Amino acid sequence: MSGSKGILEGLNKTSKEFKSTNSLEVKNLESEELKVKRSYTLKPSTVKKLQELKVFVYDDPNITFNEIVDEAICCLYDSKKEK
Repeated sequence: MSGSKGILEGLNKTSKEFKSTNSLEVKNLESEELKVKRSYTLKPSTVKKLQELKVFVYDDPNITFNEIVDEAICCLYDSKKEK
């Protein structure tokens, strides 16, 4: 049994291969390239709203929180700029 690899070894290998794929390149082929990373602290109620938006409002199951936040900021910006 010392020569056998456990079931988790295969999962770990697959996970590493998946992580090496740059999902941002695949996701943003038609949009502006994501280059800036920021970290923000949110209220738990805001995170809950974000999660509800992702599940109940968007039809695309693959939409990311980054995309939702980006869209929200752009809408707020446009709204404030028009005033």
